[in-house]
Amino acid sequence: MNKYLILSGLSLAAAVSVLGVGKWVQASIPQAAYVTLEAVSAEDDVTCSGRVERTGSSTVTAGCSGLAASVSVQPGDKVHKGQTLAEIAALPEGTSQAEAVETYSALLAGGEPEELGLLETLEMRTLSSPIDGTVTAVSIGENEAVRSGQTAVVISNGDGLQLSLSVNESQIAALRLGQRAEITGAGFAGSVYYGEITSIAEEATQTLSGAAQETVVEVLVSVENPGADIKPGFSASARIVTMEKQNVLIAPYEAVEADENGEEYVFLYRNGRAVKTPVETGEEYDTGFEILSGCEAGDVLLLSPAGLTDGARVALTSETEAA
Repeated sequence: MNKYLILSGLSLAAAVSVLGVGKWVQASIPQAAYVTLEAVSAEDDVTCSGRVERTGSSTVTAGCSGLAASVSVQPGDKVHKGQTLAEIAALPEGTSQAEAVETYSALLAGGEPEELGLLETLEMRTLSSPIDGTVTAVSIGENEAVRSGQTAVVISNGDGLQLSLSVNESQIAALRLGQRAEITGAGFAGSVYYGEITSIAEEATQTLSGAAQETVVEVLVSVENPGADIKPGFSASARIVTMEKQNVLIAPYEAVEADENGEEYVFLYRNGRAVKTPVETGEEYDTGFEILSGCEAGDVLLLSPAGLTDGARVALTSETEAA
């Protein structure tokens, strides 16, 4: 009887030992999050800010920094082409950027031209209306500081709405007439409007942004079917789609590695193991790299593969949202 009890105890101990070893082996296998690759539509976009205005609008900007000596119009006034809108007491041509920034900062801080010794150096510049129409906005006031590139007056001769954007020179090369835009703004937070680029200015302008000078190009975007909540004068942003591709495989950035030779690779999950796979990447998107070769739709891609080796056993954890 004791013999059988001893054998039974040994068998139980062996089973517990095997189970424990199995759990230890399982616990020692690296775990990795993953994503299943799917063919998706991918977009590149540019986001810019601007102002809502009526169609047919023309924005008159200050071509220099200085002081608004006079402003002769107000919203609602009818004006004709060539009519004087305002006069700017400006620094003379040849003034360095540093001097202009210093002078503008002093004026903005409330300094008087007399105190700054500017009366003899300031030159009068006239802002004139480029079209016949109605003044819809005046953004400068008499005896107020004006910066180069600042919107001074907006004139309109239409009834629809459009968005006037100031696009940085680093972004303008990606924009084309007819590109679609998604329009949002704090003043109409419950709505999203759509439109397309209708005009790109032929010349760039310089504007002061803080103490730095920025080169921008005016771009006009139509507002399709505007509701009562979007009004001229509102600030708004436009997300402009500059490129769209269909059936694109996008691998998250944290899944793509490169070896010492610059060759890119990923780790695919196959039959419980990590398989190192060379890939060729293309465009970069917000969510990751375009995969041109090496993977196909349905492949399971391991994320953050640092430390993995080719053929190593690996256990999957949670799946992340596909790119």
